[in-house]
Amino acid sequence: MDARPEMKVMTIVDALNSAMDVKLADDPNVVIYGEDVGLEGGVFRVTTGLQKKYGEERVFDTPLAESGIVGTAVGMAAAGLRPVVEIQFDGFIYPAFNQIVAHVARMRARSRGRYFLPMVIRAPYGGGIKAIEMHSESMEALFAHIPGLKVVIPSTPYDAKGLLISSIEIDDPVIFFEPKRSYRSIKQEVPLGKYAIPLEKAKVSKREAMSPSSPTGRWQGTFRKR
Repeated sequence: MDARPEMKVMTIVDALNSAMDVKLADDPNVVIYGEDVGLEGGVFRVTTGLQKKYGEERVFDTPLAESGIVGTAVGMAAAGLRPVVEIQFDGFIYPAFNQIVAHVARMRARSRGRYFLPMVIRAPYGGGIKAIEMHSESMEALFAHIPGLKVVIPSTPYDAKGLLISSIEIDDPVIFFEPKRSYRSIKQEVPLGKYAIPLEKAKVSKREAMSPSSPTGRWQGTFRKR
């Protein structure tokens, strides 16, 4: 009988940080970058401590240029790296929309399978924190309708870590939306080590199965409370 893995109570922020820590240690091809993700650890501190632990060549800051952030990730991924890039706020992703739709989503089909893009685009999304415009967008439907992209939205700390690890490991591009209102409002025991949650199957609760619509992200928890 396998021993129970070592657990720790984490928020979603903690779980995401742990997932990236695990993959940086596990795979030298993983790089993490974006606006303020290095020295400051990101505006929500999701990447806190990673640059200090792994160095500036693997965790680094970028200029305020979302199209450039995603565009460079396309080249890195095609060359064999596994970039995990952060878009600081959901509404800032629009300047990168052409890169995502015209290149990220199409590269495998365009090259007839010669090139694939193992890359993750992380972004906090959704409202509920009384933020100003461009900071409270919910554009998951836009990307969910684009062939070639996987869109992932966790709802709990356990799911956040396991889904992000899977997103980094697969050979296809993933848009990883993080419900910012739930970043620190939910706590849960999460394994300290590596584990993965498959992306091919959605998490559906019993009550959701009886509903004509299925909530995602923080709304999944809200649905279960009613």
